[in-house]
Amino acid sequence: MKINTKLSALCIAATLLSVAQAAAAAPAVTAPAEATQPDVASPAASVPAQVPAPAASASVKTPTPTQAPSAPAASIPAAAAGSAKAATPAAPSAPAPRPSASVAPAAAPAVPSTAKPSTPQQPSVSAPAAAAVTSVKPTQLDKLNHESALPLVLEAQSRYQYAISGGSPVGKSFQWNGKSYRYLSEDIGTKTKLINYLTQAYTKQASEQFVGKFFVEINGKLAQLDADSGNLLEFNRATAKMVTMTPVKRSYLLTVPYPAETKKANEKISVNFEKVGSYWKISSAPHVIF
Repeated sequence: MKINTKLSALCIAATLLSVAQAAAAAPAVTAPAEATQPDVASPAASVPAQVPAPAASASVKTPTPTQAPSAPAASIPAAAAGSAKAATPAAPSAPAPRPSASVAPAAAPAVPSTAKPSTPQQPSVSAPAAAAVTSVKPTQLDKLNHESALPLVLEAQSRYQYAISGGSPVGKSFQWNGKSYRYLSEDIGTKTKLINYLTQAYTKQASEQFVGKFFVEINGKLAQLDADSGNLLEFNRATAKMVTMTPVKRSYLLTVPYPAETKKANEKISVNFEKVGSYWKISSAPHVIF
């Protein structure tokens, strides 16, 4: 009887071992995370079948049957139990939530402004020096240079031409010493008036030199030969270059062209300046320049 009991125990153990090995060899099936798979019971997880006790041999009296030990799942070796547990597909866990990434909304495209663009400020343009000096009266020139000298020369030329032509309107003509003369206009008809007129642009010495050479005084009135004079030089296109300089006296060399059609070379004329009081005057006599 002891032998039969031992054989039965060995058979049971062998059976359990075979079940455990089969469960371990069975591939574990894991359901994809994306889809929920139906629960699939692993064969190894099912309750093992009761193994009948072996029949007793004829020569051996069957002992009083004792309750055969069942094969509880708890008696399964730890390795087999672990394999069986692994074989049972666990319920798929919910997919891990993606980390919340705070995504800033795309910036809205800039809408072009409908406001009218402001008018661009024009760059400041400095007036040429020659134009700047025109705001200063040539007869009140307190700063002399190669540019400011030219307006004073043109003023002097204008006063020379007015005087040499007798003014406006010219006075009566008359004969004197066999020559034809004419009186000057009323505004410059006396020596004092003519000197005052000329000294707006010339020094007093230069003015008196000119008056003494070209005018005669008859009965307190100034007269001149009844003739016109002049030249073709274009002083309005002249250029000036300083030659000498002191605080109160300066000399400039003028380059004065003739009209283009004359095809004559430019004239070089020296003009002297002198400061009288606060203003510069021309100290060269008018007829020496023009």
